Amino acid sequence: MKKLLCAAMAIVCLLSLAACSTENGVTQAEYDALKREYQDLKEKYDALLPAESEAAATETVAAKYNHGDFEESTVISQLEVTEYRYSSRYSEYAFLEIRNNSEFNLDISVSVKFYNGEELVGAKSASQEAFERGKEIVLYFMPDEKYTSMEYEISASEEERYECVVSDLSYEATAAKNKEIVSVTNNGEYAADFVECHALFFKSGEVVGHDSTYFVDNDNELKPGKTVTKELDCYEEYDDAKFFFTGRR
Repeated sequence: MKKLLCAAMAIVCLLSLAACSTENGVTQAEYDALKREYQDLKEKYDALLPAESEAAATETVAAKYNHGDFEESTVISQLEVTEYRYSSRYSEYAFLEIRNNSEFNLDISVSVKFYNGEELVGAKSASQEAFERGKEIVLYFMPDEKYTSMEYEISASEEERYECVVSDLSYEATAAKNKEIVSVTNNGEYAADFVECHALFFKSGEVVGHDSTYFVDNDNELKPGKTVTKELDCYEEYDDAKFFFTGRR
């Protein structure tokens, strides 16, 4: 692009000299040829401007959010996964607690196969966008029948559509009868969309309950400086609860 600009400027100088005096020995045909070449180079130069501006904008975004070359297999190997299961009177639940130990914000998908012994009895999937680096999420699945084991496969890409918001959130939880009363505050400068909390309830290290709810207003947002308080229920006796937050901007 710089070469095109230099060439065009040189031709402009020649055109100026030719236009100023006929004593320079430049014929009309030569003048017209120089002018056509200048117009040609100018059109090529102008055509490159939007593409380079877009590329520059892309590089600016990449510099802000990217931390290196994304390699899916490497990133997946850096995810820390813990399996839980829980059976209620009416349903079977499987949970994958996933910690993002990579340097990237992620968009992930998980496919799970459920087995009863050697027999395949179910297949479910779940996904999560705006999975912030250094944070934890929990994905839950409801197989249609009892199972003895499960196998999962994770795919991941770098989050490019949404900004992550969990780092902007803080919460307080108060235990009450058959529930936790949770207050979530947005400490950031901008609204957080679709803020959701999943709670796992434990008894002696085993999951005995699960609940989830959104901490948003009528606009599906948790606005800056605002706090929303909700209840997360568990009707089994529990001695511990763990909370996982998601959201985006």
